[in-house]
Amino acid sequence: MAIDRRSFLAALGAAIGTGLSPRGAFAGEPIYVSACTNANGVHHVAAFSQDGRMRFATTLPSRGHDITLRPGGRELVVFARRPGNWMAVIDPISGDVRKVVPAMPGRHFYGHGTFSDDGRLLYATENRVENGDGVLGIYDADAGYVRIGETMTNGPGPHDLTFLPDGKRLVVANGGERTEADSRDALNQGALESSLAVLRAGTGEVESHIELPRELRSLSIRHLACAPDGEVVFGCQFKGDALNVMQLVGILTLSGETIFLDIPEDDLLSLENYIGSVSLDRSSDIIAATSPLGSVVAFWDRTSRRYLGRRRMSDICGVAAAPERATFLVTSGNAGVGMTQIEGRAIERIGGDLDRWIWDNHTLSLDRA
Repeated sequence: MAIDRRSFLAALGAAIGTGLSPRGAFAGEPIYVSACTNANGVHHVAAFSQDGRMRFATTLPSRGHDITLRPGGRELVVFARRPGNWMAVIDPISGDVRKVVPAMPGRHFYGHGTFSDDGRLLYATENRVENGDGVLGIYDADAGYVRIGETMTNGPGPHDLTFLPDGKRLVVANGGERTEADSRDALNQGALESSLAVLRAGTGEVESHIELPRELRSLSIRHLACAPDGEVVFGCQFKGDALNVMQLVGILTLSGETIFLDIPEDDLLSLENYIGSVSLDRSSDIIAATSPLGSVVAFWDRTSRRYLGRRRMSDICGVAAAPERATFLVTSGNAGVGMTQIEGRAIERIGGDLDRWIWDNHTLSLDRA
């Protein structure tokens, strides 16, 4: 049933609230944030410490997806899962909702966003409903997140995005799917237009547009992680014949080329043609890529491009760098939260309060952000 803009805002305001009070400041303690769902099916965004203590859990009106931290630690922005029609500005200490920003008419959010280095502008991936073109909505955080414009992403279905280290250029993962306003189904199944677009943030100028070879057109590029030297790791989801098995994790090199990372066939099969999230460790030397369908996290050495192995955890998807090198915090939809090390044999469950929650696709390290 359609809902008008005023009614939507009223319902959204009533649905959002803070569930837990903070237990002190975050200084000196690794803190992570993720969307999650409780046993009653109520959606939240939650912050928790590495030792398993919940810091806050704030109710959301529908399922959340990714979270980004405003530079300086001033605010968190949570994006609705695609096709989403809201984003929420959250106090990073208390979890209080400061503002709810609806998608403008004729647009919906695609679940991800990122701030400019100075924290003034927020860029959010969006869909232009009338024709399925991808855009970046541009919001002025200093002016209460008013939408001040948009720029084309040069492809449909933009999902994740990241600034390059110079702070002037954005890389956008155009997933290639054209979708309706109320659907997650692709209208162009079998003819995806997946690409990586490098845009000038100030002008929207397309500096480069990298398409996958024709034989890889059924790959949807979804998630990104940028290293300090400017290399960008990307993870894909295969939308073709399920009997085919494709490489799914690659690197956009400094020369603007895309290379896919080798992985043994058995390990590749374990990914089930689906990467849910990618991350770099504290040193940015180690790549982690999760597959919730395969219940595995796989690792590579970014410099040598060498495959380092995999670990199993049921329904694993969220992954974020831990303070120690070659160590990651991972989250699951049905197995809580754990820590994994490249040298370790198994993922070590953290337990505590965290086991009671169904954790969603992405996890943000506030210390890393």
